[in-house]
Amino acid sequence: MTAQRIRGRAKAKGVAFLITIIFVALFASMAVALATTSDMNLLVSRNRLESNQAAALVETGLLLAQKELGGAKVSGASAEAVHASIAAHLRSVWESSNTIDASAIAADSGGVVLPSITLTRADGRTGTISLVITSDGGVDDTPTIEIASTGRFAGAVRTAYYDLGIQTGLAAFRDYGAVSKSGVVMRDRARIGGANTAVEGSVLSASDDPTAINMYDNTWLSGNAGVTSENSSISLADNASIGGEQVIGVNEPEWPEIDTSGFQQYVEEIVTGDVSGDQTLHNIRIPAGTNPTFDGNINIYGVIYVESPNVVTFQGNTNIVGMIVTEEPPVENFSVNKILFKGDLTVSGVENLPDQDRYDGLRDQTGTFMLAPGFRAKFKNNFSTIPGVVAAGQLRFVGNANGTVRGGLLNLSNAPLVLKDYASLTIDKQNADPSPAGFGSGYSLVCVTGSYKD
Repeated sequence: MTAQRIRGRAKAKGVAFLITIIFVALFASMAVALATTSDMNLLVSRNRLESNQAAALVETGLLLAQKELGGAKVSGASAEAVHASIAAHLRSVWESSNTIDASAIAADSGGVVLPSITLTRADGRTGTISLVITSDGGVDDTPTIEIASTGRFAGAVRTAYYDLGIQTGLAAFRDYGAVSKSGVVMRDRARIGGANTAVEGSVLSASDDPTAINMYDNTWLSGNAGVTSENSSISLADNASIGGEQVIGVNEPEWPEIDTSGFQQYVEEIVTGDVSGDQTLHNIRIPAGTNPTFDGNINIYGVIYVESPNVVTFQGNTNIVGMIVTEEPPVENFSVNKILFKGDLTVSGVENLPDQDRYDGLRDQTGTFMLAPGFRAKFKNNFSTIPGVVAAGQLRFVGNANGTVRGGLLNLSNAPLVLKDYASLTIDKQNADPSPAGFGSGYSLVCVTGSYKD
């Protein structure tokens, strides 16, 4: 073998070795790059997981606050007082909670601060929720109540916000025009409709009977039918129909407190027996056990205060400019506590009372026509428009009972709300007084749709 050939082979081996070294270095660099990329992917994945966990904690906090504060009553002439009211409510509802130390809920002019809530995953890792609730004014300022929820998980922190508003008026009438603590029975082509929108003609039953709303014989609701008990149902038979939705398991509304004692101060005239012919009466009281009948063309101005027990009957043509209130009986007995409307009825609100001293103060008691806890109120004829809420132990509309009720119907006892024999009611909520007289409606919190932000 010549020297030249030996040198050629050596040169070739050197090139091959160099190429091998280059490939080794390249593969090593690729391994390092792959390892670095893998670490980065794991870090990104972990950060994303932690951020998602923090976001889930934020949502949990908002839902928890919404659940406990939606519909809650609040009070206070300043933001600090509103904060104190909200804190007191939360301490009450979470008094027995194992998750939140209710005694540590603090409130001052800056807001309501809740102690952190710690939640533990199945793998033992924990996250926390922090809630701060702030108002920008007192209840008369119609403030916005902001819930700030912060979720923390490992190194991730997320915060989101949701608003609550202040609403006045009767909570029971927010979504329904006729509300009954007991069942609802409609038959014989009875109808409930809305004056301005179909949903005004909605009915709610808080009965826990197997069937809470019974509709037969071509009866009709323009709006929704709601039942609070998840164990109750809605029955439609013989072409009965509901224009809106049928909802089982509706949240039971806060039932208003009724106080009729303040109306006695307006009483002037005492009615102890039957009244007939053409007569005009002012601010009357009907003593217990008198059981009068009003027959003829009767005009009554101001308050009609009915003591218990009593069966009061209006027949003929009755014109009332004012309102009816009753003394609540100690024991509910509809056989001896009744208000019956058998003739034509015309009603005007207290705001239309004459400008006379005897009606001072009463003219401000707007939005209510009847406050009759413990009494059965039965309407059998036309009444055109009743310019206020009609509330009684039991409400019955039968025969030719036709007209508009501005505000709504409130059935307060275990006896059902009844409409039958072609009775036809129209509920006008749009033109109703939001705070009808005689009810302890107060201020309550409502969720503001679309207010979520993060």
